[in-house]
Amino acid sequence: MIKRIVILCISISVSGILQAQYNPDNHVVTISKYYLKAMSDIEDGSREERTEVFEEEAKKMNPLKEKLISSMVLGHYWSGTSNEVVELNEWASIADADETIKATGETRKKAWRKDEDREEFMAKFKKYWVGKHTDLQILELNMNRLKRSSRKHKDDTFVTVVEYTLVPISDVEDGSAEEREELLQTHFDNIVKKDDTIISYMQLQHYWSGSAGGPEGWPIIVITEYASIEDALNEDNSDLWEAAWPDEEERKAFGEKLFPYWGYGKHKDIGLHTKKVNLSK
Repeated sequence: MIKRIVILCISISVSGILQAQYNPDNHVVTISKYYLKAMSDIEDGSREERTEVFEEEAKKMNPLKEKLISSMVLGHYWSGTSNEVVELNEWASIADADETIKATGETRKKAWRKDEDREEFMAKFKKYWVGKHTDLQILELNMNRLKRSSRKHKDDTFVTVVEYTLVPISDVEDGSAEEREELLQTHFDNIVKKDDTIISYMQLQHYWSGSAGGPEGWPIIVITEYASIEDALNEDNSDLWEAAWPDEEERKAFGEKLFPYWGYGKHKDIGLHTKKVNLSK
């Protein structure tokens, strides 16, 4: 049974998806893409200096962004081009995101109090970037299907990004919102929360990006973090299923109820990235 497909079941929040509206108890995630310059195009630059200034910027700025709850800075691994950096930022609301972005200049003044130090740093920092970005999505983070990292990792981790589509309940024979919620919560409690290879997990659903609803169903983007590429590619979590449902017939019956709600795992692989732990919050 494919782990990344099964993990979807854990995460889908029925209440927000069914009503197709933003739940104020949930959080917001903004996703943007930035672009690095080629090292050959940078005068007096080096990979060592780039790492140093990027880590200094994160170390000084992230703690001052009080309304930024968490962030993932994702580098190239098996997705996109080598100069792309994807940033996922978590906020309590889109208003908090807007307020933080508007205050960036003032935040920098707090991080580097002397004008000359700030100007010198920004000259070094900016030379490594193309100077543009692409805003990809603004999505709702389902807080009921969220697994946070229990500790800060020393080495960079690996993050998979997969899009699924939750089918309309009318497509599930004898299906109901109540049954779906119960099944999904049971799966989350018994599988995802107990899977030690999953460092963190986010389920993102429609908010201000793309379309949702109708016969096509509801798009769900699942962000899963692992300590190693081996963990990310390991598709066998049968031991967790067997521990949760020791009786084979009960285990089979649960899966037969659960799987139709999410189209038997049909999905689109969006990305496999490295998470830059020293740049993330």
